[in-house]
Formats: sequence, C-alpha cells, structure tokens
Amino acid sequence: MVSTITNPTAPAQLNWSYTPEDLRKLTDKIIEDGKKIDKQIEEIPDDECSFESVIVPIGHKTENEIEIIENNIDFFQHVSPNKDIRDASAECSLKLQEFGIERSMNKKVYQKVAKVIENIKNGKFKAPENPEDKRLLEKIDLDFRRNGLALPDDKLAELKELKKKLTNLSIEFSRCIAEDKTTYVFTKKELDGLAEDFFEDLEKTTKDGEEAFVVDMKYPSYFPILKLAKNENTRKTMMKTYSQRCKPNVDRLREALGLRLKIANMLGYPSHSHFKLETKMAKNPKNVLEFLQGLKEKLQPLAREEIKKLLELKKAEKTELNEPFDNELHDWDFHYYNRMLIEKEYAVKDDEIKQYLPINEVTEEMLGIYEKIFSLKCVEVENPVVWHPDVRQLEIYDKKTNDYMGTVYLDLYPREGKYTHAACFGLASGFDKEDGSHVYPVAAMVANFSKPTSTKPSLLKHNEVTTYYHELGHVFHQICSHTKWSRFHGTNVERDFVEAPSQMLENWCWEPEVLEKLSHHYQDKNKKLPRNLIDSLIKTKNVNAAILNLRQIFFGSVDMKLHTMEKEDKNLDINKIWNDLRKEIVLIENLKDTWGISTFDHIMSGYDSGYYGYLWSEVFSADMYFSKFKPIGILNPEIGEKYRNIILKNGGSKDAMDLLKEFLGREPNNEAFLKSLGIN
Repeated sequence: MVSTITNPTAPAQLNWSYTPEDLRKLTDKIIEDGKKIDKQIEEIPDDECSFESVIVPIGHKTENEIEIIENNIDFFQHVSPNKDIRDASAECSLKLQEFGIERSMNKKVYQKVAKVIENIKNGKFKAPENPEDKRLLEKIDLDFRRNGLALPDDKLAELKELKKKLTNLSIEFSRCIAEDKTTYVFTKKELDGLAEDFFEDLEKTTKDGEEAFVVDMKYPSYFPILKLAKNENTRKTMMKTYSQRCKPNVDRLREALGLRLKIANMLGYPSHSHFKLETKMAKNPKNVLEFLQGLKEKLQPLAREEIKKLLELKKAEKTELNEPFDNELHDWDFHYYNRMLIEKEYAVKDDEIKQYLPINEVTEEMLGIYEKIFSLKCVEVENPVVWHPDVRQLEIYDKKTNDYMGTVYLDLYPREGKYTHAACFGLASGFDKEDGSHVYPVAAMVANFSKPTSTKPSLLKHNEVTTYYHELGHVFHQICSHTKWSRFHGTNVERDFVEAPSQMLENWCWEPEVLEKLSHHYQDKNKKLPRNLIDSLIKTKNVNAAILNLRQIFFGSVDMKLHTMEKEDKNLDINKIWNDLRKEIVLIENLKDTWGISTFDHIMSGYDSGYYGYLWSEVFSADMYFSKFKPIGILNPEIGEKYRNIILKNGGSKDAMDLLKEFLGREPNNEAFLKSLGIN
C-alpha cells in the first residue's frame, strides 16, 4: 500500500513556478556560466592538464549540475498548460541545444582533453583508478572526436551550422505534432459501435441535421474508433484524417536527411547509419539489416496465415451486412478485425476488461508490485507543488535501509498542448557532488490515458496497462540507478539496450497472478477479473504477433533505408519509400493520399538509425525474463534485487553486454524471444 507524506524531500533543484521571463533569464545565465567554465579550462597550461584539473570540472560543471536545470527548462514545452510557458520553453531549449552544439565543438577545450590523455600516457599524471572515472575520460574524448574536432577550423564552423539547422528542424517537427488541432465531425450514427462513455467528454454539434460529435486525433479518440466503429467508412475517414496531419514535416524530414548525411560524410562515415551505430550494441548497418531481414523472413509466413484468418472474419461480416467483400485487408481494417477475432475466439472485450482496471487502483497495485520485486517503498506526497493539478508526486525509498532514492511524478491524462504519447522524462540524473554527498534522481511519467468522467474513473484497457508498466520500467531504471557521474545514470545506456528493462517488465502484464492483483471493478473494489477472462486474455498475447512485429520491422526498415543512403537526393520521394516498404514488409498497403511518416516522431527525436533497437532489445528482455524471473518466481524479491543491483543500478557505467552476461551468467541468445513469438 502506497503511504503518504506531507513534508517531501526537496527533489534536486527543480522549480515548477517559472514564468516565461524566468526561463529566458535562467537560459542566459546557463550560457554565461558555461562560457566562463570553458574559458577556465582553456586557460589551464598544457603541462597541468590532468583528470582532476580538466575532466572533473567538465563532469561536474558542464554535465552533473547543469543537466538538471536544462531538463527543467525543456520539460515545460511538453507539459505546461500555459502556451506562453510552452513557447518560452521551446525557444530556450533551442537556444540551449545550440549552445550545447557550440560547446561540444570547442576545439580549445578538446585540446585540453587530448593533453590529459597525452600527459597520462607520458606518465606525467596518473590515470584515474575508479572505473567510472576512466570511462568518463574515454567517453568525453570520443564525443569530441565524433563531433569533428579533428577537422580544420573552416570545416568545423560549417559543421556547427549544419547541427544548429538540424536541431531547429527536429524541434519544429515535434511541435507540429504536439500542437496539431485536427478534428473531424462524425454523426452518432457514423460512430455506431462505440461505448457510451466515449461520448461523455466530446463536444456536441450537428451534421446534416443529425446529432454529431467533434473528434480529435489523440489516442483516446483514434484507437477506439479504429477498433470499434462498425461503419467501414468511418474507420477509413478517421485513419485518413489522422494520417494527413503535419504535411510540412515531410519536407522537414527530407532536409534533415540531407543534413545528417553531410555531417556523417564530413566526419568520415559513408552514411548517417554508420556514424550512429558506431556507439551502439549493433555496431554497424550490416548487423541491423541482417537482424531485421532474418526476423522478417521468419515472421512473414505466420503473418500470411494471420491475414487469411482476419479476411475470413471480414467476409463473414460483409455477407451478414449484405455489403460487397473485396478480399483485401486494408489498413483501416486491421484493428477492427483484430479486436473482433479476440472477442469471438477468446471472448475478450476491451470494454469489459477495462471495468476492472480503474487507474488509481491499478497504480496502487502496480507500485506495490514494484515495491515487492525491487525492495522499494513508495510514498505519495500530499498537496504536491507541481505543474498541473492532475500530477501526482511520489518519493521512493529503499525498503531495507529506508534511504531516500528519488522522486517520481505521474502526469497521466491528455490536455491541450501536452506531449501526445507516453514517455518517461528523466528530469534529474543522480550523481556524486564534489563534497561527497549524492544528488538523487527525479523522473516523470507522462501519458495520455482517458480522463475520468463525471460518471466513471479513468478505466485502462489491457494494452494501456502494458504501456504503463513499460514506461514505469524506465522511471524505475532512473530511480534505482546510482552512479558517480550523471552521464552514466539510469537510462543513459546504449540506445539499442535502453528499452530492454522496460520491455522485460511488460511480461508481468501477461501473468495470471499479476492481472488478478491489479484488478478491482470500479463499482466494487473487491470484485476481481474473473479467472476465465484472465485465461482468455493471456491466450491473446500472440494473436497477430507476426503482423504487429512486422510493423516494428517496417518502422526500423524505413529508418535504416533513409539513413543508409550514401548520396543526397533533394527530390527523394519519402512517401513512396514509406508506402512501398509497408506493403513489402507488413503485407498491408498504406491508405492512399496520406503521409504517415510526417508524425513518425521517433525519426526526428533521437531514434534516427535506432528504431530497430526496440526489437533488438526485446531479444535481451525475453532472455532475462524467461531464463531468470520465470523459473524462480516472477515476484521473487531475491532475483528482483539481483536485477536491480546489476542491470538497473549500474546504468551506463558499464557496457550493457557485460551487465547482461553478469546477470544471466552466460552470453545472451534469441531462443526465448523467438519462442515467445511462437516460432520454434
């Protein structure tokens, strides 16, 4: 049971009451202070360059202490209810990113870092003994080199400009999606099949003299319509409207591809993918393309069978309705017939299951499970000082020692201008201060679950519970990590490993004892999900798994196709690549006259040449779960604590592969992953 507290521990130095002017002043101060620190490092005589004189100030003054303030400033653009603050946050974030690019390409500072390495090699100074200190030196040096500090000055200046342009494009791309206000008006008749609670918060209007509703394109509207609307044209219209948003983003992406290729070439790499993958577990494009191709070949025969089954359902329904059957599974058909298959063959209905999953009770039970597995204690802060009244604040403690470990915020409902997906934002990384004390982490989970209505609490579908578990996995990776330097804290691991700890925790959502524990009927808290419903739900885990995994392979393949190009094409037809690969890989065509890639935010927000990482890391997550947790007991605190102390605590202070080997006691393999998809 999550207890409460009235006097919270002050989490890092975060402030939710900044005005737009405060954000601008704070940004200017960060830049001014940063320039002073760089100047001090630049003025260190070459023969005095050591780990202590150069690397320690970089680690503390330009990373540890500043990251928290920068994250605070940046976070407002994703969550603030005030548009002026969101705009100021985005403006300041851009300014800080541009300054960050400038600093990361400061040749004079790099020369001092290079002198540190030279002086250590010459025996003038000792190499750092602490493994994390050694890693800090290596990574700072590598970052500078990958930023082109070996280039002549004129080329370096050009590189800086290219990076600034790229940052600007990324921010514009994301804001276009976040601030999109596209709506469509459907009559009540056109929305036949939707549950009554769907209409409760919708704006009412009329259309052709009939009762109608204004529907936005956010997930709580989009997916219920695709899954439940009986009228095929309604589903098609919804998908078309959704997939025609943010058209200018196609041009922004094309321009970004050209900039990324130019930058990679200047640094001596044949493509953007070669550059990006150098520091990942995968190492190079060949390994990624072989990984995606190998999975595609194994999954497509299964997917053809799945499509055949869905078409049988479609044919039966069309016959019953006396409507023509075109013998094709369209994009707008998949969610509808997938839901029908699950309901007919497994007697599982989202709307029935969600009655047992009210968000407050699910949150309480979920945190209780995290407490048990990882030996933690979660305490809710009463009347928290936060950025919106919906937000909850929790403090996390070690159950055995009662030591404070960090603070968590939960911001779970949609509102205008807010980040539109579900994500964990690491607001403050943990690190050791110069006086030996420790700064503890702060993380926020931001989601868009259906809001409570006047008659019902927020009720979660099972897939939303899985999303919740996944994102909380990232949150607890942040909280359970304890590192000396912020750059290695929590989820600061290789990008193609970062999802593994969260993906592993999704498995709990398919276990009978966990589902039983999470469930409480919203009208009678003592009423649990019936066992027959739980059993049926679990059987649905691999329903259409081949199609759904091919969809992930499609996203990863589009990403790789665009970023392995070795020549810029200013007339590149990005939509054609998107559409052709969709048909080739998923075996289902995209809707004509749409540009779905314009809202594929990952490709512009850090997952470029990295989307494959979702599946790549799933291989490791399946291995950890099925070989360690499942045999010993999924709620066993002994294995949970071992996992916490090896995988989570170390963050990125060691290579992910070394942590995996230590936890598994052997080299990881893909057997459990393939088996979990039903492939022997």
